Amino acid sequence: MPIVEIRALPQKPSADVPYVLERVCTELAAAVGIPEKQIWATWEVIEERHYVEGRNDMPDQPPTTHPPLVRILAYQGRSEDTIRTMLETVARSVTDALGLEEGNAFVVYEELKAGRVYSAGDVLD
Repeated sequence: MPIVEIRALPQKPSADVPYVLERVCTELAAAVGIPEKQIWATWEVIEERHYVEGRNDMPDQPPTTHPPLVRILAYQGRSEDTIRTMLETVARSVTDALGLEEGNAFVVYEELKAGRVYSAGDVLD
């Protein structure tokens, strides 16, 4: 059950955030061979001018700077190759769907350990 959390500046009017989330889920599911319904994705807007690179703030999402900040949370046990595939797939999905310059996404993978996750009515061991 990977969870993909995306935080980004306000998007251009042409951006379709639900489409971005759907695309992330479907492309990640295909890349790692799990059902789409097992991937969850969320989106949070960083208020305009509340995200700076050095001294440079922006009112909305530029194509070449201020990358969307993405975190993948996933249960332990995936191989390094699978983790790399997940990172690359999510980065590509987000940048392509938003029309950003290739590579203009910051994605981090966090592994969730057994006994430290509650889901579907139980602590996962």
